Amino acid sequence: IQRCNIQVVNCTTPANYFHCLRRQIHRDFRKPLIVVSPKNLLRNKRAVSTVEDMGPGTMFRRVFDETAPEIADNPDQVKTLVFCTGQIYYELLAEREKRGVSDVALVRLEQIAPFAFDRVAENCAKYKNAELVWAQQEPKNMGCYSYVNPRIMTATRELNQNEQRTRYVGRSVSAAPATGMAKVHNLEYQSILNGVFGPPPGFED
Repeated sequence: IQRCNIQVVNCTTPANYFHCLRRQIHRDFRKPLIVVSPKNLLRNKRAVSTVEDMGPGTMFRRVFDETAPEIADNPDQVKTLVFCTGQIYYELLAEREKRGVSDVALVRLEQIAPFAFDRVAENCAKYKNAELVWAQQEPKNMGCYSYVNPRIMTATRELNQNEQRTRYVGRSVSAAPATGMAKVHNLEYQSILNGVFGPPPGFED
């Protein structure tokens, strides 16, 4: 952290947000902190924490690994390892449950910068048979893809001695952050879900 000049986080739980702010105040040095968490997570019933998550012995988590035991405990069966950040995690989680998928692991990057090379490499090594995917809501030239992809390549090359590149899943390059048309927006969103999990039965592009 001393070698960087900025911190960027996208917290997906109240506890991690609490620890992020507490860490910032508790440190004996100051670095700019950018929090990009969207406010709609305030209304997400899954974005919750217990008091124990903020109690003694807990701290800020740079990365949240896969939380489903049936997936995390069977890494060799995982075909796709999805890295993401922010609210799209909850949307992918809901879609995975809806489809009954058990071979897609979801890993959240809570701290984008400084990049968690070690934790990313650990997950890539754990799910050694999986294709790597970076999923985001934003257009390709926005969001985190251009920042995280080369760093994932560096992490896997330097720490795992096996360089891996992520497959991008998200909206195409755009000059605007949104299409302005609900129908097009929804079609793009469905393509993101299909890009991660594959098209559902009967889907017509």
